[in-house]
Amino acid sequence: MDLLKGIGKLAGDVTGRVLGGTVRVAGELVNSNYIKEIGNDVERVTAKTGEIAGQAASGVWDVGAGLLTADKRQTNTGIGELGDVTVKGIGDGIEYVVESGREMVTGIKENDKELLKEGVKKLGKAAAITTIGIGLVDLVDGPDGTEPSGKA
Repeated sequence: MDLLKGIGKLAGDVTGRVLGGTVRVAGELVNSNYIKEIGNDVERVTAKTGEIAGQAASGVWDVGAGLLTADKRQTNTGIGELGDVTVKGIGDGIEYVVESGREMVTGIKENDKELLKEGVKKLGKAAAITTIGIGLVDLVDGPDGTEPSGKA
């Protein structure tokens, strides 16, 4: 369903701009290009996450609607969308972390401090972006360990 994809993309774009912009402002305040780069990446990754979430929602909708109406074509379309989302979303993240780790190992083996430093910086950015992303999910999902009454 294209509507769900559009909503996911829009939500990701808006959230990415807010979060990324906030991190970039922090980078400006402490005069750190590295933090500004993290802000740019947070914006890009959050926008992509919204797009992926919209596609996943569309896939779930198509699978459900296809099962309810016995429309095998719609069910298969939904399953295909869900498969694409999983492979693309997870694959890109793993590739980035592996590449960064490879740079670190090569830097250590070849005593190349610059390559080691770049690998560490990339892994640090990945950790920061992941932490912000997980924090966003927690914000939407609500705090852990609370009962419906609001008592911990």
